[in-house]
Amino acid sequence: MNIAIILNGISRKKQFFYKSILPALHKHYAITVFETQYAAHATELARAAASKFATILSAGGDGTLNQVLNGVLTSPNKMLPTLGLIPLGSGNDFAGAIGASASAQQLLQLLNQGGKPTDVGFITCKDLNGNEKQHYFINVCSAGMGPATIKQMEKAPAWMGANLRYLTSIIKTFFTHTPEPVELKTQTWNWRGAVRVLAIANGKSFGNRIYLAPEAKQDDGLFNLFAAGDVPLLKFLLYLQTLKQGSKINDSQIQYELSNKIEITSEQPVAIEAEGELVGFLPATISMKSKLISFLR
Repeated sequence: MNIAIILNGISRKKQFFYKSILPALHKHYAITVFETQYAAHATELARAAASKFATILSAGGDGTLNQVLNGVLTSPNKMLPTLGLIPLGSGNDFAGAIGASASAQQLLQLLNQGGKPTDVGFITCKDLNGNEKQHYFINVCSAGMGPATIKQMEKAPAWMGANLRYLTSIIKTFFTHTPEPVELKTQTWNWRGAVRVLAIANGKSFGNRIYLAPEAKQDDGLFNLFAAGDVPLLKFLLYLQTLKQGSKINDSQIQYELSNKIEITSEQPVAIEAEGELVGFLPATISMKSKLISFLR
């Protein structure tokens, strides 16, 4: 089996990959490693590799995986390769959802077993000019504090590193973000109000193990929706600790729903993100593509 590995070229765990994971894989498979060299390069690499490799592994965090996913699913190749993950990022939320670790032994076992049918989310939204955009995601997409935190991170200096940039950005977001008015519609549920966090989840967590959807499954054809309305800031900070523990919150201002499709609108230019990547703006329709890909999990 020929395997392509798309490695985040600036990962701080890159040397660990080359010393501990790659040699073990080389003993059993023909491996070609492609290192990313600039923003969104993983998408280009995955799109090109989709027609040449039966298996593509994303070596990085959730953002690298998102780019690899979109590269594969926008390639002209009709036979999709099996995807897999070597979690080398800082958050690794999707890795947590599927129990993946940066272990050569586990990866070899998964490669031997083969991929499992896995759901993928599909976003249709707008860019700043009002043109339609489309984007896939495998873990979580969100509006509210998620995109606001990413915007803060983009302003932070690179020397801080990913972890410190995220920490300082989320602190700033907590004290500067204003809940944004949205309207949500599914086949069975309508909701209108201002949201601090709106998450549409295929995975269990986002933002470095904030468990908005602890019961999510990756092959049930359903999103787990989490909508936190205009919850007072201090109360929401306390709720975050509950979410970190993987527990649900019992509060009339916080909604949990299941759906395979959700429509989100707003009279304001509310941003939407997926796996830490800014995607576009509302209005958006988010649809479940049930068991679209084969994934090593």
